[in-house]
Amino acid sequence: MFGFSSILDYFGLGEITGIDLFFAGMAVVGTLLFMIYFALVLVGGVADGFVDAIPFLDINLEMDAEGVFQMLTLQGLLSFIMMFGIFGLAVSQSGYNALPAIFVGSGAGIASMWMVGKVFQAIASLETDGTVIHSEALGAKGTVYRTIRPGQTGQVQVEFQDALRTCEAVAEDEGLQIETGKFVVVTGTIAETLVVKPLKVADAMDVREEE
Repeated sequence: MFGFSSILDYFGLGEITGIDLFFAGMAVVGTLLFMIYFALVLVGGVADGFVDAIPFLDINLEMDAEGVFQMLTLQGLLSFIMMFGIFGLAVSQSGYNALPAIFVGSGAGIASMWMVGKVFQAIASLETDGTVIHSEALGAKGTVYRTIRPGQTGQVQVEFQDALRTCEAVAEDEGLQIETGKFVVVTGTIAETLVVKPLKVADAMDVREEE
């Protein structure tokens, strides 16, 4: 039957005893769990739900904290177990006693926690939120993309949320027509529609100079 001893035999470690078994167990368990966790992360969102279901494990997978709190995540703990076992076993198998093996394993585990924390933080920073929050456009300046006719909607191009966006828009003065290419400023929002009013060229130039 395939089991822990079979795994050790596969790597030529079937004869190990004592603390070497402890290190080997940590290495095998940590590696398997880390690989499973990483696979769940690739699936997307599954790992978050798995961690939330663990009542005693209150961690932040978004990794928005600094310092040590970036390391105290599930992936950080799993990487510590994995590297602690691998390096501890390597040192122990090299002829050193338990103390140096534990010391080196602990150092490798802590280093791996830090590195994995940085990697997952970088991955999280690459994730972009595509949600457009139209209220963020208040005060933004732009131009009319499609003529806004009296009592009707048109389109404007304004920059907000670090991107140039084309949005539906109505004139603040319902009886006003704002032609394509005219400068406007956003004064309000109605759901996903922006409310705009004309902006004088001189005002637009002043804004650009201030920026």
